[in-house]
Amino acid sequence: MAMLAFTSYSKVPLRIATMCGFILSVLSFCLALFYLIFKLLFWYNLPAGTAPILISVFFFFSIQLFFIGILGEYLNTILTQVQNRPLVVEKERINF
Repeated sequence: MAMLAFTSYSKVPLRIATMCGFILSVLSFCLALFYLIFKLLFWYNLPAGTAPILISVFFFFSIQLFFIGILGEYLNTILTQVQNRPLVVEKERINF
């Protein structure tokens, strides 16, 4: 019940997924640029193959996480429009 209450009334998990995907993609892109510069400077000292594959896997995973978060935001917006919940809950009305 607690998980249902957290996910049905909050956009926070979707925003966390979107922000984590964006931050991870930026970090992996910066890591890829750092590795490229480091590889060009020290060509014969670094082994070939493993780091570029790992960087590309992390980059594509983070891009997927970012777009899943965007898709979740879109679906959550549609869900809130369809549910027709009141904007506020009144306890009592005075002078109305």
